[in-house]
Amino acid sequence: MDLPPVPASVISMITSGRLPSEFTAFFTPAGELTDVADWSHVASAVEAYLATAGEDEDEDEDEDVRGVLALAGAYGWLYPLDEGADPDEMDEDSDRAIALLQKAEAHGIDEDETYELWRYAEDIGSRAAELSDYLAEMDAYVAKHGATPRGRLDAKLGQAHELYSAGDRAAAIVLFREVAEIDPWGSEFSGCFDRIDIGWCRLLYDAAQVEGPEAARKIWQEARVHHRAARFPLTMHAWPLIEMLLGTGVPDIIEVIMREWVDAAIEGGRGEVPVTDDEHRVYELAVAELEGSPPRGY
Repeated sequence: MDLPPVPASVISMITSGRLPSEFTAFFTPAGELTDVADWSHVASAVEAYLATAGEDEDEDEDEDVRGVLALAGAYGWLYPLDEGADPDEMDEDSDRAIALLQKAEAHGIDEDETYELWRYAEDIGSRAAELSDYLAEMDAYVAKHGATPRGRLDAKLGQAHELYSAGDRAAAIVLFREVAEIDPWGSEFSGCFDRIDIGWCRLLYDAAQVEGPEAARKIWQEARVHHRAARFPLTMHAWPLIEMLLGTGVPDIIEVIMREWVDAAIEGGRGEVPVTDDEHRVYELAVAELEGSPPRGY
C-alpha cells in the first residue's frame, strides 16, 4: 500500500497563513517542505507543540488548528516508512502516527480525512511484524547455512566466474547450472530470481561462444521453460546479454530479447527505445547485426 497524499486540510492550513509560527520554517509559501526540513521534523515539532500550549485548555487556541497539526504530525511519522526500514522503527513510528490521528479526530478532523492514513498506519504495523519475523528467520537461516539465500548464490556465482576466467570451463558450467536450475517460485531462493537469471545468461553465453548457435538455442528454450510466465532474460539483464550474444550467430534470439525489452519498456512507461548511453550503444550494434550492415560509429 502506498502512502496517501498530504491531507488537503494540511496543505490548506500551510498556504493560508494560519500555520503557527513554530512551523513556518518547515514550509515554503507554496506548501512544500523547505530544503532543510523533512516530515519527521514536522512530526516531532507537532508532538512537542500539542504537549504544551496546543493541549492547554486555558489557551485560546483554535481547535481546528490543533486538529490539522495532529493530522500533519501523523503524516510526518508515516512519510519515511517503507519496506526497507527497521521493523522496530516502523512499529514505533506507526504507533506515534496512530496516537496523533486519534488526537486529530478528537480535535474535530473528520474521519474521511483520517481514514487513508489509518489504513496506511495499520498496514505499516502489519509489515513491521512480518519483517521482524522474516529477519528472525534469516538470522536462523544464516546460523545454519553461513549466509542468506542470496549470499549463497552470490558466492556460487562468484566461484563460477573465477573458474571460468581461469579456464576451468567444465567446473564453472556445473556451478552456473546449479544456480540456474533452482526453483524460483517455491523454494528458499524465491527472492533471488535475478541471480537465477544470471545463471541462465551465463549458460547461454557459454553455449553461443563455445558450442555454437544450435546449442545456444537449446539453452534458450530451456531457460524460457524454467522461467515459466516470467520473461527471460529479466529486463535488467537484457542489454548485457544482447552484447554477449553479438556475433555468435543467434540473431533470432537477439531480436526476441530486444522486442520483449521494448514491450516491457512501454508497459513501464519508459518509451520504445533504450534511454541510457550504454543501452543505445548496444541497441545500435544489435540493429546493425540484424540488418546485416556494419556498426555505425563503434
